[in-house]
Amino acid sequence: MKWGWGLLFIVGSVLYGCFPTVQAPTVIPVSDLAPSVSGDVVAREPLYTVIVDRFRDGRSNRGILGQYDNLGKGGFAGTVTITSDRDITEVFEGLVKNSLNRKGILQGPSPFILRGLIKRANVGASPDSQVIKAEVFLELTIINSATGAYIWKKSFLGAASGIDPKITLANAFQDLAKVVDQDDSLLALRQIYIASGGKLPEIQTASQFAVQAAIKQAVSDVDELPAVKATQNKHAYAIIIGIERYRQKLPSADFATHDAEIVAEYLTKVMGYPMENVIVLLNDKASKNDFDKYLGRWLLNNVEKDSSVFIYYSGHGAPNPTTGDAYLVPYDGDPSFIDDTGYSLQKLYGLLGRLPARKITVALDSCFSGAGGRSVLAKGARPIVMTLQNALIIPQNVTVMAAASNSQISSTYEEKSHGLFTYFMLKGIKDTDVVDRDGSLAVGDLFTYVKPQVERIARKQYNNMQTPQLMGVKVSQNQ
Repeated sequence: MKWGWGLLFIVGSVLYGCFPTVQAPTVIPVSDLAPSVSGDVVAREPLYTVIVDRFRDGRSNRGILGQYDNLGKGGFAGTVTITSDRDITEVFEGLVKNSLNRKGILQGPSPFILRGLIKRANVGASPDSQVIKAEVFLELTIINSATGAYIWKKSFLGAASGIDPKITLANAFQDLAKVVDQDDSLLALRQIYIASGGKLPEIQTASQFAVQAAIKQAVSDVDELPAVKATQNKHAYAIIIGIERYRQKLPSADFATHDAEIVAEYLTKVMGYPMENVIVLLNDKASKNDFDKYLGRWLLNNVEKDSSVFIYYSGHGAPNPTTGDAYLVPYDGDPSFIDDTGYSLQKLYGLLGRLPARKITVALDSCFSGAGGRSVLAKGARPIVMTLQNALIIPQNVTVMAAASNSQISSTYEEKSHGLFTYFMLKGIKDTDVVDRDGSLAVGDLFTYVKPQVERIARKQYNNMQTPQLMGVKVSQNQ
């Protein structure tokens, strides 16, 4: 019997070593990462202003900050996953804005747009020891707000090592703050721009609201997220597309990227969609190839039985004047060759119908008549009357909310910095009881709120008829 227990102990020990345990994720609060002001940096007098665009997270897995084995190389104590409680773009944006202020570069009306792309933010054990290492890698770009031309680009790396993952990652952000503070290449931008004949606006002390209005951010009440947050649903997937500027020099779809960014925040921070399950495609990242890759293969590879799917599009639509077919216009789309360069709604609905998902919602802040607004048309062609409800075959598990009907145009809501339809869709999610605790959306109830609001503002402020549409057989069920 003694031999039996001893053998069992040995076998158990071996099996435990061969099959490491996966520990619960270690969550790092975003507030723990905010770096303090570098003590040796002296704030300068105001030099010029920039428009700070929303930063983007370019990592493939945005929901995870690190993953490593407890004992390093060859250890079997279990895998540790490091996650963040909120979107870490907040940390990067705050870090850079504070650094700019200390340099005398303020936020306000400007010919310069500053953009940030997070390329790396990770923490983990080194391969051969228990030492924790962290790196944060940020790329900053400045473009001309009038032409879109690139003016300046630079990458910054912050790194740290230690024992505790939270402290180590916070120290890496502190190191990044020092690196950004110590770089003075932006200070020469003012002189270079003036020497080339450019004229900078005068720096004026303005209210926070005026500054926000100037940069088209956080002006709207719906940009402030509601405090309620649904339980995270690992089977919820979304593709969010916003195209404001087009390669073919089409008219701008004003606020389309802002629409998409805020919708993505609602999904991940309010409705329980995991960040790693949400694909956001903006402007040149939303080409025809990107549409095919994510709306086709990515969804098929990821969506499983009983999953929920949310598809959102803000940008131009276009008709085929000959057939009357409706198309979404990718970044590289050309209305003159819309069959070849556009993405047809019938193709989209056909692909969605192949998914094993239980519920699929499509929200389109676009129009397809070619009459203006968020629609475009081949040169020389005339706008047409489209009846989406009759022309499209919508699968049984798909519900569609469209911003406008037939020959109507989809308007922008200037004072709210959103598309008119998107603003009231977000307003309904925020202020009405349409989101369940599990993150499911009562699409029928939401549409009941959105439709009269959009019609009223379009009629009163724009002397325009805009009637949103609701299509699909499950319009009254939660989505």
